[in-house]
Amino acid sequence: MGPLTDEEYTSILTTELPSPSDPVIQKYLSSRAALINEESKQRSDSSFRQALSPIGKRACDIVGRIRDEEQRQHVDVDITTPDAMVKTKSWAVIKRLPKGALLRAQYDALALANIDHLITLALETPGMCMSASDGNLATAEAREDITRSFQIRSRKNNPKSEQQSIWGADYKGGTFVPLTKAADEYPEGGRPGFIKWLKVRCSWSGDATKSSQDEKAEKPPSAKGRADSHLLRGMLYYEPIFRKFLRHLLRQLTEDGISWTELRLTFPLDYYRTGSELPDPDSDHLFAAIGQEVASYHRQATTASSTGPGPGQRPPFWGLRIIWSTIRSQDQRSIIEDADSCIAAKLLWPDLVAGYDLAGAENLGRSLTDMLPELFWFRKQCSLEEVDIPFFLGAGGGSDAVSEGNLFDALLLGTRRLGAARSLYRHPRMVEAVKDKRILAENYLAPGTVGGDTSDHPLPALIAQGVPCALSLGDAEEYVGEGGPLELTHQFWQALHAWESLDLAGLGSLAENSVRWAAFGEQSADSWIRDIRAASVGSGVKAKRLKDWAVEWERFCLWIVTEYGETHGDGHDGDGDGDGGATASAE
Repeated sequence: MGPLTDEEYTSILTTELPSPSDPVIQKYLSSRAALINEESKQRSDSSFRQALSPIGKRACDIVGRIRDEEQRQHVDVDITTPDAMVKTKSWAVIKRLPKGALLRAQYDALALANIDHLITLALETPGMCMSASDGNLATAEAREDITRSFQIRSRKNNPKSEQQSIWGADYKGGTFVPLTKAADEYPEGGRPGFIKWLKVRCSWSGDATKSSQDEKAEKPPSAKGRADSHLLRGMLYYEPIFRKFLRHLLRQLTEDGISWTELRLTFPLDYYRTGSELPDPDSDHLFAAIGQEVASYHRQATTASSTGPGPGQRPPFWGLRIIWSTIRSQDQRSIIEDADSCIAAKLLWPDLVAGYDLAGAENLGRSLTDMLPELFWFRKQCSLEEVDIPFFLGAGGGSDAVSEGNLFDALLLGTRRLGAARSLYRHPRMVEAVKDKRILAENYLAPGTVGGDTSDHPLPALIAQGVPCALSLGDAEEYVGEGGPLELTHQFWQALHAWESLDLAGLGSLAENSVRWAAFGEQSADSWIRDIRAASVGSGVKAKRLKDWAVEWERFCLWIVTEYGETHGDGHDGDGDGDGGATASAE
């Protein structure tokens, strides 16, 4: 059959082709809208969207217009670079967003993200010294040799060692020299060059969490990982530095809009008290220091906010707890000993120890199935000691068989949250089980997500399938490094610009979920589920915190309307419709 003639096309157009207003088309469009609306009800953020106040809806529309405007500009200007993103209106908005709780953050990764500050503290702390395993570091090649092991520790004054230069050809391996002397005498640029060199040596690498006692028993798979671990942890876990860095971190988290933090410490670790040259045999003093610093900061934060926060200002500080993380690549005896230490810490510091996790890459360590004897022993010991230490397990972080298998084990072991869980959306039965058991999926976005391919990231799929989600910082190696931001503002900003279906209302739901699934205190499995179901209408601490967060959210939305209503309110949507909330619901 040949092409239509003009007469044939005109006839079809005028007599046969239905118009958009015809009943058949209108019925189809009505069915389409009903289908979209029905699917949107399945989203995990649906109830949050439905409960938005008029001010909240206006704020979401305004931020939708701001995002549309910036993404049109992004065609000509890259807004995803660190310098450019902080200058955008959306960054200013997300910076003020009350983010609720930070549920997954690895302490060593946070230290690496703040490596400049950590090194400054080490250089300012009296008694800090440095040693190298081998001598003759006089050449650039020797200083760049990653097989050489360096340590930073507190040591008493030794006139003989103070006369040596760690960079000299006559340096005797293992001799500790003052850290400031090593920095000032660095052959390539003095102290600035040394700081640059040290930052490179501290870069994250592999399974760099073993203590010195572990290394006497076995040779780690990476000498580089061993060296990096000693340098970073030698600075971080010396009491004076540990306390100062924790204060700095608490301020940083509050400035990031975070009210509550559950920090992961990876054990075993060598913690040194002030002036001590030997690590503590247990974690008692470590947790005492954490408790003292958190209490002190809480008093300061409460005093500072006594006049009442203004619209969009810092949210209140609620506190911090620790999730004990055992490195999963250890042998059975080491894991049992570490789990036993966790129980001992819980008995002494019940308000600080929130739960238990396993650290390290899933495909490089032992699977949860392989560790079932140790985990069942741990659970039995908790019962005997009459303590409740819930699991907050990372699982399904990769697409390999071990990672995906860990998802099933984590669910059966009763984890209350799932860390990473990138492969969860590929398992429909698991998705339903996670929803039924009220398990939260903790997600994080790698740096550069906005400018890269986001098609394989699970967050939009999980939300669409009704899985409760929250944004976290994770334990990912890619976060750390020079210039790599490690803050929730960056996570929320990337999510806003990565997917059209995730607007301000979607981000608000993620933040509220973080509060809803936070471990504010010791709870049995039944009371945990009860409080999650009850949410803000309950009667416990969690309900109060959810109400407090809702107040901060309304203040935040009011600030958006006040600040940007005239320029990005109704009638100022430019080329787009600006209806961020409607767009998200339709996807």
